[in-house]
Amino acid sequence: MNRRCLPWLFIGTIAVSGLPILSAQAQSVVTISADRAQGLIGVTPVVHLWSGYGTNLSFLPTNEHIVQVWIDDPARVALDFDEPLCSAVAESDCVSGNPSVIHLRRIQGLDFEHLPSASGTLLTVITETTNGDRHLYKFRIEFGDGEPSYHTVAVQASSPIHSLLGPGDVRRGLAIAASRDLIHPEQDLWQRLQTFLDLTQEGLEIPVAAEQAGVSLDLITQLAEWGARARDDPPLTSTDR
Repeated sequence: MNRRCLPWLFIGTIAVSGLPILSAQAQSVVTISADRAQGLIGVTPVVHLWSGYGTNLSFLPTNEHIVQVWIDDPARVALDFDEPLCSAVAESDCVSGNPSVIHLRRIQGLDFEHLPSASGTLLTVITETTNGDRHLYKFRIEFGDGEPSYHTVAVQASSPIHSLLGPGDVRRGLAIAASRDLIHPEQDLWQRLQTFLDLTQEGLEIPVAAEQAGVSLDLITQLAEWGARARDDPPLTSTDR
């Protein structure tokens, strides 16, 4: 790639990632990586339900539609969909759509004497891609009181960053960007990238860390690629605060 083009690419990416971290959307929407929800990495993600409020579980970002759902405690959780979803034993006149969003609502369950009450339940979702591939997702459903912390949980596609690239490459790429005067430590974007690196060091998946830090995956990918290409170069100035 022509090096003279790199500043313009970087500046364009900064413009894409310039949303404030505490925007209204960030407060009402949380993201979960598809890899985590499929059980490929980390622990089973938690979706909270609050009294009097519904929570949306969206597969719109992955461009998948839902083909089957199981909730282990239907006496406490009601499900609805953005398009009809017919069960296997549904009436013959039921016509399924291609739902991508589940609306979960907490309902008052029945209390049985001498029977312990569980703090939550399990939601299992099978989805299908446009190519016909099926994925199995699992979510722990837990119940809370008071004001909700969010209204929508969005399942995000796996990071576009190649599995051989990682936060170390991003840190190295950030040092390269600084050496080319494309970014400076006093800028807000620099601090958000440092937050991203801190979050990944704490074990957060790259898409979730990027979302929480307020930086775009396009920018993270570009920095990681620069860093990967420079692995054998002499060490650059540290990007630590």
